[in-house]
Amino acid sequence: SSATDFDTPLFAPPALAEAAPAADSAADPMPMHSTLGVLKSAVTHAMNDAANVPGRNLQYLVFISSAVPAEGLATGGKYYLEITSGPREGDRFEIDQALTAAAPPGVLVVDLAATNTTFSALTKDMLVGAKASIRPHMTLAKIQAMFDPPLVGNNNLSLADSLLVFNATSAITYYLRGDGATWRKAGTTTDFSSMVIPPDQGVMLQLRSGAKALTHQGVVRGNAFRINFKPGLQPSATGFPATLSPVEFGAISNPVIPQAGWIGNNVQSQADGLMVFDQTKGSFTSYYLRSDGITWRTSGSISDQSGAKILRHDGFFMVKRQNADDQMLIPKPY
Repeated sequence: SSATDFDTPLFAPPALAEAAPAADSAADPMPMHSTLGVLKSAVTHAMNDAANVPGRNLQYLVFISSAVPAEGLATGGKYYLEITSGPREGDRFEIDQALTAAAPPGVLVVDLAATNTTFSALTKDMLVGAKASIRPHMTLAKIQAMFDPPLVGNNNLSLADSLLVFNATSAITYYLRGDGATWRKAGTTTDFSSMVIPPDQGVMLQLRSGAKALTHQGVVRGNAFRINFKPGLQPSATGFPATLSPVEFGAISNPVIPQAGWIGNNVQSQADGLMVFDQTKGSFTSYYLRSDGITWRTSGSISDQSGAKILRHDGFFMVKRQNADDQMLIPKPY
């Protein structure tokens, strides 16, 4: 059977469209690239800002694999390196495709300062012997090929199939234009087709053209999944094709590092929380962590939801945090 890469959950709520359940395979799979290899060394050489781009931290990684890594990276493509074993398991490093293509064979060029890189304090030989996988990023351009029937664009935003990216205060709408290829952000004329949807960020689809089957195909993640949380409300993802409970998601207090852990409180407004989109109601259900650091409840209920499978891989949810945490690691659930 074919494997499915659920790096980025895509969800169309029935309140916006009668979305068909996501399929696990397709007759015409979306081409994806995933190369397993061993990192021989991590050389902390900044290449003297070879690309002459301020704010970057470019590093060489020697990558031993059955094929030269650069040969599998499409020109202009967006990729990341994910560590699949060792102390930094789950960390992701943004790959510079153009500089990798120009580098010596077997060398990857990664940017430690990139927004989607999860660990920036890489030092010499820290990744020696670790296994890793090269994965393609999900982009707006790739989403169109994942639906059957295809998404339908329109130059009128109110009539086009759209995608909503949430932040702490609002949702930004990107819509497919009438040419079926160009994606624009509401209020702009820029093409956002190459915009990356990070693997740790869920998004919501607004299907105005009717029900569709979504197929997200590739290699299932076989390692723990890293999420870097910041304070405030933020979209999140499970990282796996599996529905998780709050406990399986790691949403419990950390007595060892309390300043980075989840904060519980018997007063909901003062506790960390989860906001899960309810498909049947077309609205969010809020859960909060109690002061014991492990019990999860909804408002007005005394039922413990800590073991309930509420975080769907094909659903949408947001996390409310008081503390930042750059060490959040979700164990592989299978």
